[in-house]
Amino acid sequence: MCWKGDSGPTNPSGFLPSKKEFYRLARELNDFGLEYHIAGVYDKALLGYQEAVRIRMIALKIESYELADISDLSNDSIKERYETVRAQREGLALNITDQQTQMPPLDLYHRSESRSTCDHCNVKIEQPIHSATWMDEEGSKYIDSAITLYNIGLIHQKSNRPIKATRLFSMALRVLPQASHPPLGALILYSSAQALYQAGDLKHAAHDLSQLIYTYSATVASGTSYPGDIVGLNLASAIALLGRIHFESKDFDRAAELCQEVLHLRCSVLGKCHIDTAAASYNLALVLAETGRMEFIQESISLAKKSLDIFISHRHASQSSAVQASCIIQVLLTLGGLYLRDESFANATYCINKALQLARKVASEHPSDPTKLVDIADLLFMLAQIFHRQGHSHAALELYHESLQVERVFGEEHKEMASVLFSLGQIYHEVGDLGRAFEYQEHVLQLSRRHLGEQGEFLASVLTIIGNIQNER
Repeated sequence: MCWKGDSGPTNPSGFLPSKKEFYRLARELNDFGLEYHIAGVYDKALLGYQEAVRIRMIALKIESYELADISDLSNDSIKERYETVRAQREGLALNITDQQTQMPPLDLYHRSESRSTCDHCNVKIEQPIHSATWMDEEGSKYIDSAITLYNIGLIHQKSNRPIKATRLFSMALRVLPQASHPPLGALILYSSAQALYQAGDLKHAAHDLSQLIYTYSATVASGTSYPGDIVGLNLASAIALLGRIHFESKDFDRAAELCQEVLHLRCSVLGKCHIDTAAASYNLALVLAETGRMEFIQESISLAKKSLDIFISHRHASQSSAVQASCIIQVLLTLGGLYLRDESFANATYCINKALQLARKVASEHPSDPTKLVDIADLLFMLAQIFHRQGHSHAALELYHESLQVERVFGEEHKEMASVLFSLGQIYHEVGDLGRAFEYQEHVLQLSRRHLGEQGEFLASVLTIIGNIQNER
């Protein structure tokens, strides 16, 4: 027969561990899983988290006298399970060889035509969190449950299972007592918005972010005792993701307003030379550039150059820097495009050549990864455009053909080839080779119809050019 002492139902013979011992073990299992989670060993992390959930459920049932729900577990079997899990926790000690820690990606927006990174996969996923050790085991049982569910959700988010992640984040929010720990609730809501964004549900992601921004802004205004720097940075992250959503929805004016807020917040908290501030500076440069307004060109160039200088400085300072080669290539490509629009051809050529040199180095280091060739194809195409704009037809032709050869690595009929073929057709038309011009534009027409259908300005432009070539022939 069980009786309820200070620590809940226990067995006078000592066969049944107290609920407090179960809660303590669940806390240990969460933090054991967290060690593997940070190291990138997700299978072992999940083992720890899932056992923490199971042990905590047993403790809750014991506490509420719902022993009938665990009738398959005798006192002996409960104790055996308790001891087995504790032994597993000791036996699965973190091995240094298991560690696969990776630096999180920088929070960079991507050009609308960018192919180098999947936009929805480069969000900076949050780190898992420890159990609520500042509270006793029983007092933190619901907060600890929310933490474990949140950590499991993070693994699914990292493993590109955003829908499953959002379900776990929702469960964590439901478990968390209302208003019991606002910072934790805000963190879970932010990760939920991230996962919704990754899943392509921009509407609900924007709704959660707007709610979160309101909460953080109210916290700042009320002078609540939470550290101001942390609230400021969390607010900046939420605004940055909302800005990305507006950017991808082509609401560039609103995106620019949000990016300016992020830059101001990060400058205030982190300083002008921090890489996260540099990322905010680049994002604002890109948004202003995508508006297409010439009055923003010089400001965009200035912002992008500042970002580039900081990224290069950090990359040279540390081999483990969060600044990857792909980040520098991306900024150089954007900067080259801005200089091209400004007709500063020497600067444009310099930026694209530097990016091309770096992209070729990256590709040579990953010979079995064809995706590393995407940047090379894009950069060759941009360099060809620079020469084309200056009237250097033969140099441009050579570069367009080189870009086309790289594109063929990804197949003969993919839609990105249309831009290169269209430019080749244009330049052959300009030099008077009407046969080749017609051949390339016919190929563009086939690709356009296959990938874009029978409507659109681009298709109409191709048909007009083909008609002009036929008239000239």
